[in-house]
Parts: sequence; structure tokens; C-alpha cells
Amino acid sequence: MDTALELFLANGYQKTTVQDIVKHVNVAQGTFYYYFPSKEAILEAILISHVQNMIAEIQAFKPDNILEKLQFFINRFYRLSYLGEPGLISKVLYKEKQGLLINKLWRQTITITNPLLSHILEQCNQAGVTHVIHIDETLCFFGGVMAALLEASSPLEFGHESNPQILRAKLTIAEKMLETLFGASPGSIHLDEPQVI
Repeated sequence: MDTALELFLANGYQKTTVQDIVKHVNVAQGTFYYYFPSKEAILEAILISHVQNMIAEIQAFKPDNILEKLQFFINRFYRLSYLGEPGLISKVLYKEKQGLLINKLWRQTITITNPLLSHILEQCNQAGVTHVIHIDETLCFFGGVMAALLEASSPLEFGHESNPQILRAKLTIAEKMLETLFGASPGSIHLDEPQVI
């Protein structure tokens, strides 16, 4: 998986073949197909691995209050999609005009993270810091808000917003949208400017 990711980022997803991957790790092509039915399947496995690592990090986070956990979730989700390897993979796929594959990977990310976000929102509701009536529907809109934020954060063809004031303005708009979506108090949701760590 590490080699496949390295090749996808260096050479592009379309140009990288299964033969290229197995050649770099010095195994037979049959070995690849024993673990993965296709090149797309290994790409999905790479993404899922990163998302599961993010989930484990969020679950291990023990804040003083549940609102901090919600903010931590939102910020980790955004940073992973914006600066993490899934974000880098998305840039490659955008350049190659792989819209259907990007959409499939995004939906998988949302599906994998929804149970944790649902649980956090239920706890936030119990604590009275959010007022979400229809959690499943709210989760759908959360994915839309985050997708819009990611798109707004990368106005260049394949690059991120370079003006920190413009990025801050866009983050502020997303914060207000999320506060409204979650029925949270104004000023209670804060998105951090993503930093490479």
C-alpha cells in the first residue's frame, strides 16, 4: 500500500499499473491480486487506512467537554482531507479528471466517519451544546458543507488558497454554517487553519 501510494502521487493514478506496483515491491502479480482485486481496491484501502487512523485519534482524544470533541472531529476531518495523503490523492485524481472515483472515495469517507460523528452529536445534544433533531439528515449536510469548504479552500486549479485572510474568511463562513446545521451557539464552532504537521 505504501508503494502504491508513493507511485500514485509521483506518477499519477492512471499511469501507475499493478505491474509497476509489484515490480517496486519485488513480488509476483498474483500476490497483489491475492490481497486486492484491482488497482482501485488498493486505492480504497489506502484511503480507509488513513480515515481509520483519524477515527482512532479522535476516539483517543479526551477533552474537558464534548463540544471540544466535536471541534476536534471537524478539524481533523478537514485537515486530513485538505493536507493529508487523502487530500494529495484527490489532487492527483482531479488532475486526471477522475470525478466518479473522487466521489466514490468521498462517500466512503463519509460513510466510515458518520457513526462516530453521530455519537458525538448525540452526546452534544445531551449536554445541550447542539440541538440536532434529525441526525442522519444532518450528517448528509455535514458532508456537503465540508465538501464546499474543501472546494473553497482550493480555488486554484489544483492548489490551496494562499491568502491567509481569504482562507480565514472562508473558514468563518463554514463555522457559521456548521453552527446553524448543528443548532450550536454562535461562536461555538472554530475551524483551525490547516497546518502541515
